[in-house]
Amino acid sequence: MYSIGIDIGGTFTDAAVVERGGSRAVLAKAPSTPGDYLEGVMAALEDAAAQLGIGLRELLGAADLLAHSTTVTSNVLWTRSGARVGLIATRGFGDQILIMRAIGRVAGLSLAERRHYRRTDKPPPLVPRSRIAEVAERVDSAGEAIVPLDEAGAREAIRMLVDGHGAEALAVGLLWSFRNPAHEERLRELAAEEAPGIPVSLSSEISGRLGEYERTATAVLNAYVGREMAGYIGRLTERLASAGLDRAPLIVQSDGGLTPPERVVPVRTVESGPAAGVAGAARLSGELSKPKLIATDVGGTTFKVALVEDGRWDLADETVINQYHVFVPMVDVVSIGAGGGSIAWEDGGRLRVGPRSAGARPGPACYGAGGEEPTVTDADLLLGVLNPENFLGGRIGLDREAALRAFEKNVAPRFFGGDAAEAAAGVRAIIDAQMADLIRRTTLERGSDPREFAILAYGGAGPAHACAYAAEAGIGEVIVPYHATVLSAFGAAAAGVRYTLERSLTAFPPGGAETLAEGFADLEAEGGAMLERAGVAAGDRRIERWCAMRWRRQVHSLRVPFPEGKIGAEALERVSADFGAEYALRYGEGSAYTEAGIEVTRIWIDTRGPSLPPRDVRAPEKTLSADPEGARRVHWGPGTGWRETPIFGGPALPAGAGIEGPAIIEYPGTTIALPPGAEALIDEAGHTHIRLEVAAPPAAAPSTGEAP
Repeated sequence: MYSIGIDIGGTFTDAAVVERGGSRAVLAKAPSTPGDYLEGVMAALEDAAAQLGIGLRELLGAADLLAHSTTVTSNVLWTRSGARVGLIATRGFGDQILIMRAIGRVAGLSLAERRHYRRTDKPPPLVPRSRIAEVAERVDSAGEAIVPLDEAGAREAIRMLVDGHGAEALAVGLLWSFRNPAHEERLRELAAEEAPGIPVSLSSEISGRLGEYERTATAVLNAYVGREMAGYIGRLTERLASAGLDRAPLIVQSDGGLTPPERVVPVRTVESGPAAGVAGAARLSGELSKPKLIATDVGGTTFKVALVEDGRWDLADETVINQYHVFVPMVDVVSIGAGGGSIAWEDGGRLRVGPRSAGARPGPACYGAGGEEPTVTDADLLLGVLNPENFLGGRIGLDREAALRAFEKNVAPRFFGGDAAEAAAGVRAIIDAQMADLIRRTTLERGSDPREFAILAYGGAGPAHACAYAAEAGIGEVIVPYHATVLSAFGAAAAGVRYTLERSLTAFPPGGAETLAEGFADLEAEGGAMLERAGVAAGDRRIERWCAMRWRRQVHSLRVPFPEGKIGAEALERVSADFGAEYALRYGEGSAYTEAGIEVTRIWIDTRGPSLPPRDVRAPEKTLSADPEGARRVHWGPGTGWRETPIFGGPALPAGAGIEGPAIIEYPGTTIALPPGAEALIDEAGHTHIRLEVAAPPAAAPSTGEAP
């Protein structure tokens, strides 16, 4: 039996096929097909089947799971090609989605971008004022309906939005609806009568949290992307069934879990690819007995960082999508504009790298597709890190002369006296320093010591830079998984059904046990029913409780695990102590205003089914020295310069092979740059374990995500 994961990227569509009880995963790639993404999906599956020596129908017929992380919702948002949405709000509050809590102008922007305030603006509205209707109703903060819903006015509003303004989907965001959703639910019934078949997104269902603007924005975004997502899932299910899959595919959600097609909430699939990558990193954490990993993903435009501790990842408290603050359970991934396509440019006499990117089109200058500005990939090529004949398995031939012209024209004359190689080395040093700075901020500012972690490097450019940014951050261990370039697809295959459910409430420990017990009981019953509908047997279900706590009279809260079992004084005492310890770790001893007391503001559960059982991968031991396949000159940075460097073919390296740096290890989809003084060992699963000699990390400093 096989578990299959699919992930669509901007350039390639990836597939990972894991045989139950087998060894290495089969890794497959095919060019992404934006005109119809299903063509790229099927091509990747065909490639995987061919590697296994079987037909596609045989592969799909033997699959007990096919999971798919999708970019459909992200593409709809970035291209603004969603449905025409109509919004129904409580009378007097129709403008709140346009006011955006007065933070929409700078939401999601870096500090550097905010400094140019005159260049900032609100995003184009997803719902113009003409498609916002208000209805008479009111629910108070206790959930009591103090003004009944005006049904006649509601029917008129629905007809006006659909018939008068052409709304193709409706979003409903009423005051305090998460306390009492009756009015929102009745509006859905009325919409079914007045406009049969129109999809309706209720804020109380999609985001049961305090926050009128954020709940409404979440419902609007869900309505906006829902039509395209539903169409894609329908086509995907039908195409796979006709090709031999006898079960419905599962869709990766932004919290890192899987859900059946009928349970998909479209807005909860935004950034499902990075979420699947973190899920894959969490599985590797267990396989490799590495309880603390920093998952680092270097793609074409961004550098993403997430912390994995004891096989768990954090969820972001809120997310900014297209400058809208929304409540979507999303893996806490921090990113900056630093990747292979990041452009080197002059800013007031200083050399900067990123956040502007050449993207996939035209891409770096060396792609030969019209790009003329120097990028990180161009620098790696000029420095000898990349093989122009073997980039992405030979699918893209790199033009060294084009990269050289880009540096000689734009960077080398201004900063390095015309020396293109030194300019490329400088660009590489800057981008590596930016990545290291993000790692320091992600760990140190959360009370964690980066030296206690190992770096997990994946993505197309991650392994080429990982040793450099790890050393810069003071981290001495780097792991490059065998499936580094398809880790998101692997994570999809390894993940299990998972739902994150939450509720806003208020409790003041040591009191409030009854309120918390009732809230958790409701969430756990709902989560159990969802798992049952997804086909997860009762004995396979797992539930983890969490709560958000803060010192009273403060704004920010912290996420704290809530103990299993009976909720009483003992449980509240324990979770309060855990919160106090976490607060001191994060902000320093003595920083809390303890006299104010503790407040619980929100609770949630992660309820999930079984995932692909992890393997036990033994720590690697050197049993032989690998033989290189060739050599080339590689520039290893200031103080080392050019060195004749042995080149190794990664897929051919056996378990126990040891390699001493400097060395280049080439895989079909990525390249590992092993610097002088480092040592790499290959384990039985094909993962590369690297040891570095590093100094203590410097303290984190405020950063704009750009070069200093």
